[in-house]
Amino acid sequence: MASKSLARESLVSDQGAVTAEFMLLLPALVMLFATVLGSVAFATDRIALEAKGFEAARSLAIGLDLVAEEGIEIEKSVEGALTCAKISKQSLIPMSTKLCVMQVGQ
Repeated sequence: MASKSLARESLVSDQGAVTAEFMLLLPALVMLFATVLGSVAFATDRIALEAKGFEAARSLAIGLDLVAEEGIEIEKSVEGALTCAKISKQSLIPMSTKLCVMQVGQ
């Protein structure tokens, strides 16, 4: 009989343990999820900036004028036979990249 009452007491005392563990784990899971989403968003912005930089350098090399989108700055430079475009984006995390292509007709 004594062993049955000890078993019941141990079951009764562990009754809220799962809820407490879940409440401790939930903020960590939310932070992990937010970090993963933020990393994916940053990587997507970085890839888009690289693509825009290559497009800008290619357009400048063939002599086209560019109109920068809002929040993006484009700087042209010529380095020998290369036309370079430095493209910068000011956001929560500032990003910039510099891409160079051969000039056409040189």
